[in-house]
Formats: sequence, structure tokens, C-alpha cells
Amino acid sequence: MEFACRIEKLPEGCADIDNDLYGDAAHASTWHSDDTSHELATLQLLNAARIPYFDRVWRHQLMLSPARPGTFCEIGCGGGIATGGLAGLGYHMTGVEPAAASLEAAREHARRLGLQERMCFVQGDAYDLSMFPDNCFDGIVMADVLEHLYDLPAAIGQLWRVLRPGGVFLFDTINRTYPSHVLAIALAQDGLGMVPPRTHDWRLFIKPLELSFLLQAHGFCVDTSHFRGLAPGPGLPNPLKVVEALRQGRAPRVPLGPFVEISSLQVNYMGFAIKPEMATGEPPWHAPGELTRGLREASRTL
Repeated sequence: MEFACRIEKLPEGCADIDNDLYGDAAHASTWHSDDTSHELATLQLLNAARIPYFDRVWRHQLMLSPARPGTFCEIGCGGGIATGGLAGLGYHMTGVEPAAASLEAAREHARRLGLQERMCFVQGDAYDLSMFPDNCFDGIVMADVLEHLYDLPAAIGQLWRVLRPGGVFLFDTINRTYPSHVLAIALAQDGLGMVPPRTHDWRLFIKPLELSFLLQAHGFCVDTSHFRGLAPGPGLPNPLKVVEALRQGRAPRVPLGPFVEISSLQVNYMGFAIKPEMATGEPPWHAPGELTRGLREASRTL
């Protein structure tokens, strides 16, 4: 059963999801593994589609020169997979992540890439960005994070505060549909074990119109026609790993290829929202109870 309303605050712990796994050293050591067929390394495959999209939107909406000037932030950066991809294009990135083990993986990734001058990391989470002043970032990205949050309004309120007027918020997340349950939960998570158990709970996935409503309620300009889907391309199995698996009496892992950008939003999708140039101070709503009622009523029709 779905939650009564996904876009209002949910009680902590009401979903069957383990957000603490990113602080486990064993899991955190897999962020940048060469084997992208399982564990957290599977997120590397998303960069092939999302990094060009993120770059295209920021350059176009912010009218950036090829040097990509400005200050940018990834909230919930994990091991720095998306942070590193954007820094490699010239962006100066700040990564925010609550899990110390994942932060260390991100810093080591920056050292391996030789991009320490363009990447810095701080410990924090989406609900508390008090370490940053108001209006300090030109762009913010949350990659594969929104579907892990219990309090979406609080997170959106925080990023509104630290994003400058005219700034652009980017995201990728997972739609709450039957295909997403089959592919992301039944197959990738529970069936093939490509990601750790309890990485996701289908009930926390977010429909595009829900997310659009929530962002607009906080004052953002959003157009879902600009949202784009992501889908994995076909992967090529490693013959040696196939033989090894068969010798051990287990089924070979089904490899995924790098993700590609598609038009369908049925499973994974990405998009952006803009904080208006004239925006000042707090978001335009001031009555939390009234906002919550509006969110609940809208979610029932989506």
C-alpha cells in the first residue's frame, strides 16, 4: 500500500529502507569499484546519462561560459560519483553527505581524479544546511537522494534558502509506478541482488507531478515537459566472471550498460527547477498546515 501522501512529512522509520548502509565501511568501499554490476558501484552507470543532462541544463539556464564559473553543490553526494563527474567538466563542487564512510570515499575519489581544487566535502544532510549562508549556490543537485527522504518539504525548504535567486536545482530520482516496482525492487534489489537489501522502498518513490507540485508550492518554477527519463543500456558480460560463477554453482550476474537518456519517465527520471530571480527571503508559503492540506489533496489526484 502506498503512503497516504508522499509529499508531506512521514514518520522517521515508517519505510523499509536502510539509509544507514552508506555509513557502513564495507558498503562504502564499493562506490568506485570497477565491477559496476552490484553494490553502490551500479550508480556509476547513471553518470553516462545524467551528467550530460545536468551540464546541459546548468549551462543553458545559467548562461555559463565554457569555464563553468560559479559555485555548485551536491546534497547527499555519497561517494562523490556525480560530484566527480561534474567537477571533471569544470564545475567547482561542494559535496554534502551525512555518512562519514561515504565522505572518505568521496575525498579519496577526488584525490584519484586530481580534482581536489574543484571538490570539497562537508558532513551534513538535506534537512540541515545551516553551515551555508543564504543564496550562496548557483546550482544544487540531488542525485538519487529524494527517494530516500522522509521529510521532502523540509529538504526543499533548505535548498531554497541556500540557492541564489535565478539558481537551478537539478535532480534524478525514481517514479512510483508498477514498472519501477518490478525493475528497481523485485528485480534489481530483491531478485538479482544488484543493490544491497533495503536500499529502496517503493512507497518512497516520487511521481513527477508530486515533485513538481511540491517544488511549485515552495516557489520554484518547474515544467515537467523538461523532465527526461533514464534507462540502462545493454551490458557485456565478462566471460571470465561467467565461468567463475558457473564453477561455483551460482547464476552469473546480469550486467547493465551505461544509462541513456530517454523520453519515458516510467522508472528513473531527471529534471530541474529554477528559483525566480526576484525571490527573496523565505519561500512564499507561511502556513504549514494549509500547505500540507494542499499537498495531500493534490497527491490524491496524481
